[in-house]
Amino acid sequence: MRRVIEGLAICIATLTLGASAQTVTGSGTTGTVPVFTGSSTLGNSVIAQSSGNVWIGTTPATWPNSEILNLWGSASINVAMSTTSYGTLLGQANGAWEGVTAPFIIQPGGITTTAHPIVITAIQNNATAGLMVSSSGNIGMGTISPGAKLEVDGNVKLTAGSGASITFADGTVQSTAYTGVTCGGDYAESVDAMGGQIDYAPGDLLVIDPKAPGRFLKSTRSYSTLVAGIYSTKPGTVGRRETTYAKTDTTAVPMAMMGIVPTKVSTENGPIETGDLLVTSSTMGYAMKGTDRNRLTGAVVGKALGSLDSGKGVIEVLVTLQ
Repeated sequence: MRRVIEGLAICIATLTLGASAQTVTGSGTTGTVPVFTGSSTLGNSVIAQSSGNVWIGTTPATWPNSEILNLWGSASINVAMSTTSYGTLLGQANGAWEGVTAPFIIQPGGITTTAHPIVITAIQNNATAGLMVSSSGNIGMGTISPGAKLEVDGNVKLTAGSGASITFADGTVQSTAYTGVTCGGDYAESVDAMGGQIDYAPGDLLVIDPKAPGRFLKSTRSYSTLVAGIYSTKPGTVGRRETTYAKTDTTAVPMAMMGIVPTKVSTENGPIETGDLLVTSSTMGYAMKGTDRNRLTGAVVGKALGSLDSGKGVIEVLVTLQ
C-alpha cells in the first residue's frame, strides 16, 4: 500500500508528454501567480494576490487593503475595440478614481471613424477637483456638481496662437477678449426704422418719424429739427430699449447718437470743410453744411471731421446733436 501511495505522488509531480515524462521545477514568492520561465521551470510573474485583492506590477512593501485591482508603476489601460464592437472601462460605482496624478486618457485604438464614440459615464479625480461627467451629460472641471453642459471651477485658457474663439448662442464669434476698449468709435441705439433694414445703409442721416414717435426714417428736407442720428457703420456699443432682440429684428438699425461716424454728405449748400456744422439736406439721407444761423438750433447733427469740395460723398462726422 505504501508503494502505491508513493507511486501516485511521483505521478502528480511530473507531466506526462506522450511516452515521456517531464518534471517541472522552480521557486516563487507566496501569493504570486507563477509563470513559466522556461520549458520546465516556474518563477514569479508580475501578478500577485492577497486577501482577494490582485496586484499587477512591482509588489510594494505594504499591500493595499481595500482595492480589488491595483496597478503599480507606469501603468496604462488599453481597452481594445474592433470596428464592430465596443470596449468598456468601468470605474468605482460609488466613489472616485484615486491616485490619478498623471494624464488619464481613454481613446479608441485604431478606430478612425466617428461611428464608434466613447461614452464616459462618471469620472472624477477627487471630491473637489478633476473631471466629472454627470449622469445628465453635464461636464464639471473642478466641481462634482456641474449645473450646465460645461462648468469650470477655475481659470479657462484658450491656447495662444491656436486661432481659438468662442461662439455664442446668437452666432457671434469672439476671438479677442474685452479689454475695456470698444471695437467701434461711437455709441448707437438700436431703433425701429420705417420700412426695415433693407431700405437703409451705413452713413444715412436719420430723423424722427413725425407720424410714429419712436420710429425713425431717412431725412428728406433741409434744416430738420427732427434730426436724431446717423446709421452707424461700426458701433462700439449698441443699446436697445425695445423688448425684441436687436439681432433678429428686421426693422431695427443702429443709430449713432454720440461719437465719430462715417456720414453721407452733399455740397448742395456749398463745399464742406473740417469743423463745419452739419444739418439735414434736401437729398434723402444726406447731410449738408449749415450756414443759416437762425435755423441751426435743434437742427445740427454734428461737426465735419473731413472735407468735400463738390457732389456727394462720405466723411467722418463728430456727432454732437444740438
